[in-house]
Amino acid sequence: MKILDVIKKINAPQEKIRKFEDALNETQFTKAIDLVKQDFPEILLINGKNPLKLLHSALSEGVHNLSDEECLKLAQSVRIVLAELSDRISLALKDEQELVSAISILEKKKS
Repeated sequence: MKILDVIKKINAPQEKIRKFEDALNETQFTKAIDLVKQDFPEILLINGKNPLKLLHSALSEGVHNLSDEECLKLAQSVRIVLAELSDRISLALKDEQELVSAISILEKKKS
């Protein structure tokens, strides 16, 4: 899971890493979200909100309570939030790769 990669990249405490690993092994999505909701990386929040929680709420309500038309409207929002989460994960992981490369170049210059 890429979110776990971000957690490790930001050097989160081992306890937080373990929570995310436990969440990956959880079969119920709601329980998995509850395990990590307090430790979700700030860099991945969208307008201060946990995107997984937003998505779960929207999808759960749609499956159980909404008409097909209302579900289609929600689908547009779900797509946008998923795309933004994906972009933020990519950015968080990309920054680290660029930094490692830059440090390597500078260290070689020192030699």
